[in-house]
Amino acid sequence: MQFSRPAVSVVMPSLNQCVFLEAAVRSVLSQGIESLELVVMDGGSSDGSLELLAELTAQFAGHLRWFSAPDDGPAQAIHSAILEARAPLIGWLNSDDLYTAGAVQRAVEHLARHPHHVMVYGHGEHVDAAGTRLAPYPTRPPDTPLAAFADGCFVCQPTVFFRRDAYLAAGGLDSTLRTAFDFELWLRLFKAHPGGIGLVDAVQAQTRLHAGAITLRLREKVALEGMEVLHRHLGSAPPHWLLTHLDQLLAQHPFHTQPKALGQAWSALVQQARGWLPPDARAMLERRAQDDCRLALASAALGATVYADGWAGPTLDVRLWQPAAPARAVVLECEHAAPDGGRLALNIVAPDGRVETVRVEGNGRFELVLDVPDRRPLSRSIFRVASAGGFVPAEHEPGSTDQRRLAFRLLGLRLLPQAC
Repeated sequence: MQFSRPAVSVVMPSLNQCVFLEAAVRSVLSQGIESLELVVMDGGSSDGSLELLAELTAQFAGHLRWFSAPDDGPAQAIHSAILEARAPLIGWLNSDDLYTAGAVQRAVEHLARHPHHVMVYGHGEHVDAAGTRLAPYPTRPPDTPLAAFADGCFVCQPTVFFRRDAYLAAGGLDSTLRTAFDFELWLRLFKAHPGGIGLVDAVQAQTRLHAGAITLRLREKVALEGMEVLHRHLGSAPPHWLLTHLDQLLAQHPFHTQPKALGQAWSALVQQARGWLPPDARAMLERRAQDDCRLALASAALGATVYADGWAGPTLDVRLWQPAAPARAVVLECEHAAPDGGRLALNIVAPDGRVETVRVEGNGRFELVLDVPDRRPLSRSIFRVASAGGFVPAEHEPGSTDQRRLAFRLLGLRLLPQAC
């Protein structure tokens, strides 16, 4: 059946998401709303998505329309889909996300009860590639001060429904942004319509975290564009956007898509963001580049899970991405500096499962030489150094509130080349 004018249109951008696409489409078209249409804007997929869409179009006759052509990114695809949409109310679901049962009806009813609301959103939850629940999205109510967007986006994008005319009046999406176009639109709508945003107090959608998702694949651009948007609308961006990104980089270093010297990469990021930061934040971030031991220790091939002051906790992981000229060993330059001295016992687990115990008698400097079993170029290895005992600074230093359990300080990290 082809209805002349649907009550609600859901737009869905997609590119090579066949593995998730059917579940996303069915989550829309199984909502039980007769006057609903789904408009899929495909960017020219080559993974079977088009064949799947053709099958689903036959199954959901009159409710699914789709288009496929190369585009200039998701913002352009979403905007094109909204222009094709025929309903006055628009929902926006990415092809790897899911609506919960009744989500569309709850949003439509809210907007019918509140004709002055131009947009409504609800609660969301993160799921993994298999659909397993991970955590709730950090949603906050619409009366939250606008400045709170500086802490992070509190509107879960797939839960949003808005009035098409309000979207067009606002100027649509900023297609110059590659990742933060939704964040920027929410800020514009919140600013233009104070008191005109609503909330459905229910879990409306599940947003999927997987390796191909923008938020995981383009973390650096997400951080930088988020800061640019905050500067545009709020005047400046707080430094925690970059600090959070730094923690994410350190959590996987050096196992990035491409090897990188992290200290240089961090300095370059701070320079890119300088114009969006308050002056005191710029100075603090530049000092971090000089003072953070994690950055000083990290090279293109090596990273270690120490604290920013260089101390290792009860467990230290050392990661190696073998360079083109592979190393035979990793050398850790360390210092035993516990307030009460004593013996330090370390169990070192090599990537092949071999375990070695090292005992350090009394305070002072010492070296650990970790033989690398896998010496193939570009191979990846993780060594684990587990420490028995350790100390808590707050228990030894008057006035200290440091409750960390510390083992030793890591002063240097280097490779030993293979013998000629």
